Amino acid sequence: MDKKLRIGVVAGIAALAVAGGGYFLLTSDRDKPEYAFQTVEKAVENHNKADFYKVVDLESILDDSYSSIVEGVTDADKTMTADARVAIKNFTEMLREPLLLSLKAAIDSYLETGEFNKTENSSVEELLKRTGLDKFQYRGVDSIGINPRNADEATAKVRIYQPELGGEFVFDVLLRRNSKDEWQIVSLPNFQDFINQLNSVRRVQLDKYLEASAEINARHDAAILEAEENYDYILSTGTLGQDDIRADLKTLMLDVVKKDWEARKQELFSLQVPLGAETLHNLRMKICDLEIGYAEDYAQWMVDKKAVTAKSAEDKKNMAKTLKAEDNALTRRMSN
Repeated sequence: MDKKLRIGVVAGIAALAVAGGGYFLLTSDRDKPEYAFQTVEKAVENHNKADFYKVVDLESILDDSYSSIVEGVTDADKTMTADARVAIKNFTEMLREPLLLSLKAAIDSYLETGEFNKTENSSVEELLKRTGLDKFQYRGVDSIGINPRNADEATAKVRIYQPELGGEFVFDVLLRRNSKDEWQIVSLPNFQDFINQLNSVRRVQLDKYLEASAEINARHDAAILEAEENYDYILSTGTLGQDDIRADLKTLMLDVVKKDWEARKQELFSLQVPLGAETLHNLRMKICDLEIGYAEDYAQWMVDKKAVTAKSAEDKKNMAKTLKAEDNALTRRMSN
């Protein structure tokens, strides 16, 4: 992402201000709201924090957008229960001031150095990802108009393209004349609309992932069930003390069970994992690894007959069973 965009997307509105700056390079009249956009662009390019804050009321922007940002972050995590979601939103409201200070510190760092503060970078990057502001592309400024009912307010219409939305979104950028008769960018009134649209799209993507992964799991579960039936049949024809029985079980584990779990893992891995499904997806990858490890250890036990090998296989199987229960609980929660 262009550096001129990166600082803005942290606060949402500032990105649009920076992106739109080039549209108004010929504007020199300080009495016009267009001048605020031009000043933002120059301030970011020149690392002039003082000029930036003359035309961007960052505290107002962050404070006004905070609830939408929190909703964007919490709603993106579909693994949370409804009660947990409410609790986290209430908790983050209590942390409003320190969290806003953290965001402002990251922006200050960028304005001064052109880079985010290393201690803030990961949290800021995650915030951008959760609110969908990490990938958008600036498309243009449609218009800037002064409010006919209030000469001290103006609204800019700024179009962006967001890949997850698969189309454009027009932000309303609100500017207000301050006590010094200077125009300042103060808020993004329809930021919540952007978050709502993004979450709706993500819900559809999540449902597609759940449906596709359910089909994969059901198909491979049937294959594993058949393998378990073959396992029982092999044991019914003899005992584990017989070399031929142990050889047949080894072959079953390596050529059927292990290979089927490897195929399942590859099919799941090939799916597009939407934001909000990462926890579930990673859990399923871990289950596959444990089941593959179990099959390998069991097959090895058929050869070395060591108790430690059998214990390793049993531990992996029990851990996989625990994770499968968690998988089922998460899937039900995310499907509601």
